[in-house]
Amino acid sequence: MAPKTDDDLYRQGSQYRLWSFTVTELASIREKVNKRAIAKIKHEHAANSFDHLPVEFLTVQEELDLVLYYCGKMQDMASLFKLPSHVKATGISYLKRFYLRHSVMEYHPKNILHACLFLAAKAENHFISIDNFTQLLAKVTHESILELEFTVAQALSFTLMVHHAFSPIHGYFLDIQATFPSRIDEIGAAHDAARRLANDSLFSDAAFLFTPPQIALGALAMANEALIKQYLEIKFTNQPALLEQLSKVITNVRTYIEQGAQQLTKERVVAIDKKLYFVTNPGKLNKRKNEDSNGTSSAVDSDAKRVKIDKTEDDTTPVP
Repeated sequence: MAPKTDDDLYRQGSQYRLWSFTVTELASIREKVNKRAIAKIKHEHAANSFDHLPVEFLTVQEELDLVLYYCGKMQDMASLFKLPSHVKATGISYLKRFYLRHSVMEYHPKNILHACLFLAAKAENHFISIDNFTQLLAKVTHESILELEFTVAQALSFTLMVHHAFSPIHGYFLDIQATFPSRIDEIGAAHDAARRLANDSLFSDAAFLFTPPQIALGALAMANEALIKQYLEIKFTNQPALLEQLSKVITNVRTYIEQGAQQLTKERVVAIDKKLYFVTNPGKLNKRKNEDSNGTSSAVDSDAKRVKIDKTEDDTTPVP
């Protein structure tokens, strides 16, 4: 029997099969990646006679926080290149997926994010030449991106197509208009607000736990709860059990969207990056006191060309 809904089709695809998890499964994957990296680095430290040094390895939460910080940097970078929201969203998805396969203690996100965004632009048919891509980024070379491109693609299991909540939001928008034709302005406002909320969801685990239509419905419900409640009651008049199930999903999605909207403090990110610096440079630990008193240079402070523009999810014209 042919699938009846977009959600059914999604569940047949590679994104659902490879990148959808329960909360417990997702936590377990991150724990395993963290432990594997620590064991590997401890072995390397011992081989170089650094095993006597009191290295503080990153926790699972610290790794996740650093990845989310660089997801924000990718959003800034996508705006710099005037990339559409779905290209930016794909790049962020690549970065988050990469770190379900590798640890930030193995590959620093400041290097991986460039390769992720460059690959996302190609995958989404908004190709940017390597020359145009690097000329706007300080200290980023052709080689630093291209040498990591295969590593990123391999970590993604070569599943480069990514489905996001933006398309289902538009689909709901059209159907809600057909359901309530006299409420166009209200529905349009809900649509625009839902897109912003879907953008917030990119900075949470929502995409690993829910389908794009579920995230879209949650975002729309946050944008206009009364409207979506009325819409669903009409659509599922004779299916009270399904309506109750959808209500629970919407509540759960909202929780993750709210989490995604929270900002990490730069102080926390700098502290995590400093720990990471000594994990990857254990020989520098003996100079830590001097560096702390003088102010350790963090990768967070030396990002390629600080992008001082407002974050946005609006579609814009890509760089030629």
